[in-house]
Amino acid sequence: MSISPSFRIPCIGEILDHEFLPRGDLVTPWLKEGESALIYAAPGVGKSMFALSLALAVAGGGKYLDWEAPRPYRVLFVDGEMPMDTIKERTELLLKALPGIDQEMIRQNLHVFARQFQDASVTFPNLATTGGQTDLEKQADGFDLVILDNLSTLANVEDENASKAFQPIVGFLMRMKQLGQACILIHHSGKKASSYRGSSMLATTFEVILGLEKLTGLKAAHGTAFQIKWDKLRAKPDERIKSWEVWLDADHWEFEAAASEEVDILLEALKSGKYLNQKELAEALKWDPSKVTRTKEKAIATGAITLKEWGAAFGRAKEARSSVNQEDF
Repeated sequence: MSISPSFRIPCIGEILDHEFLPRGDLVTPWLKEGESALIYAAPGVGKSMFALSLALAVAGGGKYLDWEAPRPYRVLFVDGEMPMDTIKERTELLLKALPGIDQEMIRQNLHVFARQFQDASVTFPNLATTGGQTDLEKQADGFDLVILDNLSTLANVEDENASKAFQPIVGFLMRMKQLGQACILIHHSGKKASSYRGSSMLATTFEVILGLEKLTGLKAAHGTAFQIKWDKLRAKPDERIKSWEVWLDADHWEFEAAASEEVDILLEALKSGKYLNQKELAEALKWDPSKVTRTKEKAIATGAITLKEWGAAFGRAKEARSSVNQEDF
């Protein structure tokens, strides 16, 4: 008769006295070892390109956008729908778009478990079943990060609006955490594209939830172009966690802070009371003066601030600095 392992229930004193080993960053600054993230977007926005870029960066120990994998990790990319030649073509393109990454480490560290590459007689794991989860857990053994692309093709969920339907998926993700393996789950957005599809039950286990929303205008002409929207984040605040506008320009990624993000950054600096004029603002933010002017105009046009409030903020800064100077005498 097998004996179940006993539960460990330390007192708070033991927890406080214990020296826990720090968990390494897989994607600095928002994903650590053993954590999970949900990435959602509408079809055709670029979530698979985004996910594959993350996989390459983590496997090669390099940068993607303004994020970095401090060292190479072993990555399993689980794909439920793409033909293998498509995965190859996208990988070749993205390797050019991610300079500075150790490509030899990628060849060793990144493994692809794709449905379309299996024999027709093979039943691919269904994450909505215990057997499918056990199969995938075995395949994922030894990997630091598992990327699941995407939920709709990897799990047969009868009713996505029922919280009960997602309990097996959440259970699997929690099990992966117990094993110390990080997971990124790719999913589709709902009808309004402002949230993921299905029950809120799915959100319970994730440290990170981010959405990709399709960009319009000139950037959209590149094909893969989206804005990153952070719905949930347990990591510490960091300047690299922004609402980025991202687009794939030929064979390289481009990104910049979204207009709304830049307005917030500018107004925060303005209201700090440290700067007397736009020149000082530009120097502090390391922006071109013309960018300060453009962002100021956006802020006024959207009603985030009035021209009178803009001038008054500089006036308060002058008064504060004058007061400090007088105290020095």
